[in-house]
Amino acid sequence: MKHIFSSPVRTLLALSVLLTLVLFLVTIFWDFLSSVILPNTSIGLYSKSFWESFLVEMHGIAFELSVIGVLLIWLDTRRNKTSGIKRLQEDLDDYAMLDFPEVNVKKLGHIKRLNDYGITSVNVQNLILNELKLKGIKINGGNLIGLKVINGSIVGSIFTNVKMRSSNFQGSTIKSTPFKNCHLLKSNFVSAHCKGVDFSGSCLERVDFTNTDLQSSIFNDCDVREAKFEGANLKHASFHGASFLKAQDLARAKNLDYIKVPEAVLEELIKLRQDMKYQIKKGRP
Repeated sequence: MKHIFSSPVRTLLALSVLLTLVLFLVTIFWDFLSSVILPNTSIGLYSKSFWESFLVEMHGIAFELSVIGVLLIWLDTRRNKTSGIKRLQEDLDDYAMLDFPEVNVKKLGHIKRLNDYGITSVNVQNLILNELKLKGIKINGGNLIGLKVINGSIVGSIFTNVKMRSSNFQGSTIKSTPFKNCHLLKSNFVSAHCKGVDFSGSCLERVDFTNTDLQSSIFNDCDVREAKFEGANLKHASFHGASFLKAQDLARAKNLDYIKVPEAVLEELIKLRQDMKYQIKKGRP
């Protein structure tokens, strides 16, 4: 019931269907109704012939209400939705670089409302959302270059095919949030908590993961050219298919236990980090 009355179009459509159903039933059983209720009763103009004419007119009204009324309200609702989306996007552009708690909350609210409208492609550069909790955000495509979520958290969100180079997530907690096929060139994840984060297919060139908790994170098919892992926790992290992967870069990590890397890289890591734990494959001496 709430679903029906949550939209003017659905409300009018439901009323139109109800009216049409009533008219249909009255028309089908008119002989019975007229013989029982209005056999020879006449009060002023209210006679049997009046109700017959009234019933015919109501069919036309029901048709206009069902077709023209619904169409007009749908067009008006669509126009309001379009103008609302445009206003939200303009506000994001206008306030993107302002860093005040109340303004940041407003910007986050705008993104959530855009998602409610079905908009997942957001285009705004240097957007600041510091010290906020981003929960349930969906971004697919679009441009978020220079996004800043410093000392905040991102939970249960999705970033896919997003251009977001030079972003800054320093000191933030990122949980249950994949960054798939994203362009994160020169982004900052220093001291962030990214346990189990899926970066599959992303460009992580020159990304700074210094002192970052990356346990069980996924870097499959990523470009990790010159990425910094100094002091990072890479326990159980996966680098299958990663390009420009160098053992020397990984060796600077704090924890490399059971890291999943190509055989050649693993052999080099074992030489560089004799303290690391790894799973012995069959055939390995």
